[in-house]
Amino acid sequence: MAASRFRRHLGLKVVSILLAGLFWLIVSGEQIVERAIRVPLEFTNLPAELELIGDAPTVVDVRVRGSSGALGRIGAGELVAVVNLQAARPGRRLFHLTGDDVRAPFGIEVVQVTPGSVSMTFEPSSTKMVPVVPNIEGDPAPGFVVGTVTAEPAAVEVIGPVSAVGRLAEAITETVSVAGASMDVSESVIVGVSDPAVRLQTPQSTRVTVVVSPVR
Repeated sequence: MAASRFRRHLGLKVVSILLAGLFWLIVSGEQIVERAIRVPLEFTNLPAELELIGDAPTVVDVRVRGSSGALGRIGAGELVAVVNLQAARPGRRLFHLTGDDVRAPFGIEVVQVTPGSVSMTFEPSSTKMVPVVPNIEGDPAPGFVVGTVTAEPAAVEVIGPVSAVGRLAEAITETVSVAGASMDVSESVIVGVSDPAVRLQTPQSTRVTVVVSPVR
């Protein structure tokens, strides 16, 4: 019975052994080398009540070790350094980076990460409502003038670092042209903010209506 179990799938077992041996011969014949590679830096687990302010680093340099073939087969995105921001607090903070923080393919050893730490600044998150100020350009047809300009919705909620939100006074829109108009102009346009540190709580558009009337 033991012999019967051994003969079961004997062909697959032989093939597996041959493939393993071939793989070992290929790998053992390759030279072990080190190489410096610039890789993207990702951030995870940022607390919802905090905002990262300023320009955070986007890449780091890593020195990796492995067979020449394995290093040559590294594709884009296979090596990524990850910083866990779960312990972040308001203020300027330092986060260490080691080889354990780098996702690497099997057979690749991360020897060193440069820089060994990254500095980032955090602020509490804040929201508020700001008015939408339509961006109008051009002149209406001769004998006509621009009257009232309205937006619907007239205000939007923004979110961002508390200092940036406090400075923001308005939201802006895409340009609405009234060039050559002899009647009211109404157009749906995208709303945004001028400060890149602040964003809309929900991306949205607004309908801008421009009253164009004859000169009295």
